[in-house]
Amino acid sequence: MAVGIGICDDEEFQIKLNKLCIEEIAAKNNWKIECHSFGCGSQVLDFIKHNHLDILFLDIVLREESGIQVAAQIAEQYPDLRVIFVTGHTEFFSEAFEVGAMGYLVKPYDIQKMEKIMYKALIQASTIRKEEAHKEIIIMESKIKKKINVGEIIHIKREFSKSVIYTKQNTYKVYEPVCSIFERLGDGFLKVNQGEIVNIKEILAIKGNMVVLKNGMEIRIGRTYCKEVKGKYWREEN
Repeated sequence: MAVGIGICDDEEFQIKLNKLCIEEIAAKNNWKIECHSFGCGSQVLDFIKHNHLDILFLDIVLREESGIQVAAQIAEQYPDLRVIFVTGHTEFFSEAFEVGAMGYLVKPYDIQKMEKIMYKALIQASTIRKEEAHKEIIIMESKIKKKINVGEIIHIKREFSKSVIYTKQNTYKVYEPVCSIFERLGDGFLKVNQGEIVNIKEILAIKGNMVVLKNGMEIRIGRTYCKEVKGKYWREEN
């Protein structure tokens, strides 16, 4: 699986330079990567709503945005995405690590330092994938990273600006969108409408256009999801 790497900078020359360095490092280490370029933080945030990134090289001083603020939003909504700042400014060092940055490269940076930070980030990405394989996901709640056992999740629902994850023991509220969480859960879950996910093993029955959970909760199935939900549920039952 290729590692998704984003480069966000408001200078086209710097994007090209970063891309060349990243590709050189990847080739040297036989890492399979896919690079994506962005001219501003809002482009990154739009992209990761529907696409996966493992690492983001992010400038701090963008034309109309603060890279620190972009990183803070990413940390809340996409805690698995590792941010590495690439900047000409040294004065934001402490702020960068307050928002969970993995590294801080000052232009002109040493390519060997970039390689070390990339290696560390890739090790973490590999670790997270192994955790997912062992049925755990990492979430960010109130700026604290937490692990959740996937098998304990009953239901996930979008409420206002947050996704609420209901487990057998606890309830968690996170900024990560429902669609992003769904992509990380695996095949044991059904998206029953635009804002809700259920664990197949927690379904007691499907009655008409309603999913009935073992805890008594009833959830309406969205019209566009009906065929897929019923088909997957009955295959699991058989």
